This record gives sequence, C-alpha cells and structure tokens, in this order.
Amino acid sequence: MSKPNPLIISMFLILLLGFKTACAQKWIADTVKIEVWFPDSIKTPVSIQKVNDLRTFDPRFLSVYEEKKWLVFPVDQVVVSDQPLSRVLVTQLSNPETKNPAFDLNIRQFSIHRTPSWFKTSYKLYASIDLQNAATKATTGSLHYEMVSTKSNKISTETAYLETMQQWGQKFTADLYSVSQGIDTLFAGSLSSFRRGDIFPERNFYIETEFFGGINFWGVDASLWFSEPEGDQTFKRSIRMIRYVEHPNVRAIALGRDVKRWNYRINNNWLFDNEFALLFGINNWKDMNTVSHKLEEILYMNASLTQRISLNQRDKSGLVLGIGIIEDVHYIIYHRVKLNVGISASCAYKF
Repeated sequence: MSKPNPLIISMFLILLLGFKTACAQKWIADTVKIEVWFPDSIKTPVSIQKVNDLRTFDPRFLSVYEEKKWLVFPVDQVVVSDQPLSRVLVTQLSNPETKNPAFDLNIRQFSIHRTPSWFKTSYKLYASIDLQNAATKATTGSLHYEMVSTKSNKISTETAYLETMQQWGQKFTADLYSVSQGIDTLFAGSLSSFRRGDIFPERNFYIETEFFGGINFWGVDASLWFSEPEGDQTFKRSIRMIRYVEHPNVRAIALGRDVKRWNYRINNNWLFDNEFALLFGINNWKDMNTVSHKLEEILYMNASLTQRISLNQRDKSGLVLGIGIIEDVHYIIYHRVKLNVGISASCAYKF
C-alpha cells in the first residue's frame, strides 16, 4: 500500500483550517447597522463646526451585546451607525445659520449598554464630550451622560437603539444651547451633565467598608466597584459585595453580585443613596455542640435596604464618609424569617 503524499495532506489541512477559521469568524460577531436620524424638531440652534472622535475603535460603533444562535451558540452582535458618529452630529444636529457661538466637539466616550429581560430591555447610554469654542479653540467644558431607557421587547432592536439615540439627541442639543447661553453660570446646578472649564472627570474606583448593627445583630460589608462620571442629579450604580454578619445564634458570610444603589446628588459635597442588597451565603451555627442541625440549614439568605447620606465630593477623589439606617431580613430553612433594624456607618476611598 502506497504512503500518503505529505504535500496533499498539508494542503488538505490548510484548507480545513481555513474553512474552520471562516466558520469561526462567522460565529464570532454579527453586525447590526442602525440608520441614525434625528427629527428637525431637536436640531440645536448652535453651530457644530468640527467633531473629533477620540475613541480608538470604529467611529461608527454604538454597542455590542451577546445573542444566542439557535438558543445554544453565543454570538456577539456589534451595533454600528450607518455613518461615523462625528458626521451624524455635524450634519444632523448642527445649525450653521445660527448667530449663537459655534463649537468644536471631541468625543471621548459614546456607547450603549443593552441589558435584556423577559418582557423589556434596558438601554443605558454613556457619553462624554468635550466642548471648545470654534473661533478661539479655548476649552468651554465637557458634557457627560448616563441615560437609561426601557424598551418593550415587541419592538425591533434597530428601533430600540434609534429611539435611545434620539432621546439622547434631544437632551444633548438642549444642553448645548444652554451652555452657549451660560445658563449654568446664571443658575448654579441647573446643568448637572455639564462641567465648565478644563475639568474632565474620569470614572472612579471605589474601595468601601461599611459597619452596621442593631440591638441583637451586627455585621460588616466590603465592596469594590467602578463608577462612571455623574451624568445627572439622580443616577444608579450596581456593585458587588461580601458581607459578614453576627446574630444571636448564628454567624454567616454572604455574597451579593448585583447590589443596586439609587443615588441623589444633593449638592457638590453631599450625596444621598438608597441601597438594596440581595445576598446568598453560608452560616455557622453557634450551638453546634448542643443542637443537631440538618445539612441544608447551612444555607443563608439575606436582603437589606439601607438609606445613607454621604460626604462625597463630586468629581473629586478622596475619602467618602457616610451614615444611615439599615433594614435587614434574613432566612434560614426550617426557621422563621427575622427582621432587624440598625444603624450603619461607611468609609470609602474614591481613586
């Protein structure tokens, strides 16, 4: 029997590898193209002369999310606009005939995060844009956005993204006009998305520890998270948390993957937040030497609601101190649900 020709085998392997690579590329990402348009009703009475997109990727990029093909294969869906974002802003949101000051824009960040659920899908738009006086090239300030909109799953993905862009465009053009008229200097705090001058806040990294306790319980929380620049007076954050807690008959450690914080900025120094935590963990019974417990009693379920006021300077790194009230509910199988109320004190450092 003759031996196989090594050349033929090599060519076959190369073709097979090329075919597999092509198939793999097909599964890696699909492109969803959005035809972005803004109605004339939201066109700004300000001229945008030039837009520089400082992002390091495709200037048409809007979003990326994962979708299952045939309910099994995860495939990235890359969402892009039909033309570069810089061109969209100049051609559709600018009014060159206006007598108001003209601006040059630098896009530092622009993306939309898509989070689906059973009946509705959340679209969170992040944007950070520098403003310069087109005539003098002097820095006017920067605009920051964190806008969340919820869309029904009955509408198409393309329509949902387009509506999200249009909602942002309406706020952006209104803010741009307000900046041109100096509204932020006339009415302090009226433009929560705008920072005048050379201030450009980056996102902050938080390290936080919180101590809490009541009449018959106490505990400590530890958490790490990144926080985007505040784009509005009210904003939401999601963090991860680990909790250690002591009760009269049990001690437990629990984890929370998606702890929600609803924040309200009182002024540049003070922040109020309402935190909801749902945690799962394991416990250690203190009476193990005298009482027999079943294996499933090791599971610990905990939910808490905390209202807190914090000394937290806007756009500045440093120490963050807070005090508040905590309502804590925990449940262990075969035992009654227990409610505790206490006070909390938190200390964080914002990098």
